[in-house]
Amino acid sequence: MSEIDPGLLEERQWALDERRFSSTLIQVTSVTDLGDLVASILEIGPGSGYFTSIMKQLDYSVKTADIKSRTNPDYLGDFRETEINEKFDLVAAFEMLQHLPYADLPKTLAKLAELSNKYVLISVPSRVHRAELSIEIPAMLAPRRLGLGWFRGRHSISTTWEWPRGKDRSKETWEGREDYWNPHYWEVGRKSFPRSRFLNDIESAGLRILWHKYNPRHTHHLFVLAEKVSS
Repeated sequence: MSEIDPGLLEERQWALDERRFSSTLIQVTSVTDLGDLVASILEIGPGSGYFTSIMKQLDYSVKTADIKSRTNPDYLGDFRETEINEKFDLVAAFEMLQHLPYADLPKTLAKLAELSNKYVLISVPSRVHRAELSIEIPAMLAPRRLGLGWFRGRHSISTTWEWPRGKDRSKETWEGREDYWNPHYWEVGRKSFPRSRFLNDIESAGLRILWHKYNPRHTHHLFVLAEKVSS
């Protein structure tokens, strides 16, 4: 039996949490919904590897870039410094940007745009408030013979908002830590990082935002799909 990196195993098991894996579903469907406009993908920071694995099984051409050698990336090293001499239909960065100081975000976003022929798909952690009202209608109360079959199942109404915003993360949360790439330097929705600021920075990098949304099952993740602006 081959040895498995304990850290990688823990990371992959953690990503299988029901709420977190719902974000993997959004990652996949956000790409497949684009149809044949996307054939090649570059994922920055593949993490658990589920997105890359699934997309390869769906016959997409996928390469990865990572600072961690244990994920066997095609491009190994700090993404900010790694030279990548090819372009892709879509460049993805899921839960990766927050591991860089926000001061590095503009150049990093510009590099994502530069490596893309068409799209950039991003998700970042967010600290927002959410209220949901949900009701589940059992089959016995919505019989199909009465034309009420559509009423069965769970129905929800929810809303998400930022205010009041949480405090910014302090330097004490990352200074002196050995796992340098684990800390979150910033998160959308905190005092200095409203969603509007993050979205403006994306557009300033030469990208046009097509949509942005929170994962309704895990609002800790904000997704943004943007397309490259033709020069």
